[in-house]
Amino acid sequence: MVEMVHFKNFSFRYANSEKLSLDNINLTINKGDFLLLIGKTGSGKSTLLKQLKANLVVGKSTKGTIELNIEDENISYLSQFVDNQMITECARDEFNFILENMNYSDNQRHMRIAEVASYFGIIDLLDLTENELSGGQKQLINLAAALITDPDILLLDEPTSQLDPIAAEKLLQMVHKINTELNVTVILVEHSLERNTFYANRMAIIENGAIILDLKVDLALKSIFHDNFYQNYLSQIDRSYLELKLGDVTLPLNNRQFSKILNDNSNEIVYKKRSSKQISKQEVLKIKNLSFRFDFESKKIIDKISFTLNKGHSYCLVGPNGVGKSTLIRVISQQLLQRSGSIKLDSKSVKNNPDLFKKIFVLPQNPALLFVSDTVFGEIKFQLQQSQTITNSQVDEVLKQYGILKLKNISPYDLSGGQQEFLALVIGLIKNPEILFLDEPTKGLDPNKILKLDDLLNEYLRNGGIVFANSHDLVFATKFDYMSMMFDGKLNDFQVPTEFFKDKFFYTTEINKASRDSFPDALVWNDLRNK
Repeated sequence: MVEMVHFKNFSFRYANSEKLSLDNINLTINKGDFLLLIGKTGSGKSTLLKQLKANLVVGKSTKGTIELNIEDENISYLSQFVDNQMITECARDEFNFILENMNYSDNQRHMRIAEVASYFGIIDLLDLTENELSGGQKQLINLAAALITDPDILLLDEPTSQLDPIAAEKLLQMVHKINTELNVTVILVEHSLERNTFYANRMAIIENGAIILDLKVDLALKSIFHDNFYQNYLSQIDRSYLELKLGDVTLPLNNRQFSKILNDNSNEIVYKKRSSKQISKQEVLKIKNLSFRFDFESKKIIDKISFTLNKGHSYCLVGPNGVGKSTLIRVISQQLLQRSGSIKLDSKSVKNNPDLFKKIFVLPQNPALLFVSDTVFGEIKFQLQQSQTITNSQVDEVLKQYGILKLKNISPYDLSGGQQEFLALVIGLIKNPEILFLDEPTKGLDPNKILKLDDLLNEYLRNGGIVFANSHDLVFATKFDYMSMMFDGKLNDFQVPTEFFKDKFFYTTEINKASRDSFPDALVWNDLRNK
């Protein structure tokens, strides 16, 4: 094997931190490896990845070495943030800019762009502006831009976290193709193991800056099943199979394999019916014939949408990138003004309503927009002081309640993406509004943080709150009372998750795809039990 990267007793600290972010890392990556790196929110995954690109490092190593048998220009990096990677107007200009900076001739640039655009199937996207591209199309172009210089190593930092399920699957398939056909070494940082374990040959776990596991995928999946913390990272299919104790096979399992196993063992398995929730009749928000477009000649992003939100219930929108889910939240919250239709909160129009932002909270896609203090402690204290006199020890109690006491003295801007997301969610819950509007609330969160979020939202709902979210995380979406799909400016009727998912081909959970012949209402791993 040709060794590409070797971390040897390597430790690293950020410039403004006293704590080690990487602690005595020993890790070897070989030519052609597809390494899947997981770990809890803030564990050091992204920090480790960025050590391999000199311009991404903000800090210094405290001991050890990284041996790179490759030049920096032959390593490409792809971030989870879809919208801030393109620096030119369109893909063609982006590719030309990259190649010009590497002294490619006009003829070489033309040939390389033709080849990459054909390989990725993006010829029709080359001259579209960034505003005309969906999130999935942008990330595919970002991937093409990362590969246009023919790198030897591709670093991927949660590249599917802001993509809809279909776009995410396509992106991972393309990365797999690059790995197998072009022998490009891939290091993929992820929280979810829902789709990517089929493509990796190795899996590692980083915890508190240290590598605690590095195994072949099959052995890694079986190992973490016996760990109460990391078993929640397993894909729904693998978790269900292991929980049902149906024998010993090589993991991961695909849907067809699991479907056959379920059919063969259907007499030993039961579906655990979901408990139904009492329907609330108390209407809080009413939307009627709501329409919006950015200018008079453009297409309607929101087209005559009508629905109501009732007290104590949760609602989730799913759908492709770029169909207007985030725009709908911005219009309801009056960040954008509707072209027609009405929005009434507690029977009063939201237009020029001075109480609007006392009654609602909006979690934006960029949570850092909410921060006002230079420490996590300061953020929480500021929010609590809006409604009561508060002592420092009481702030500490709240930080402890939400599991973020260890972060109290850290700047919110120095937190990982997932930690920023969770802090912003805590701010929203502290405000205790009538309605929480959440735009992709699980991005950057590890599976255990998502379970914590689910508990917090359920407590908020029990106290009469309303949650309205959009999400690409279909497993998370199954926890909501009602779901709808947005497409072409319109919403389908809201349905309970079992009704919504059961007739879908692509917008459904992997458990539902695999089990619908034998257990059509099953959506997640714990819907199936041994008799």
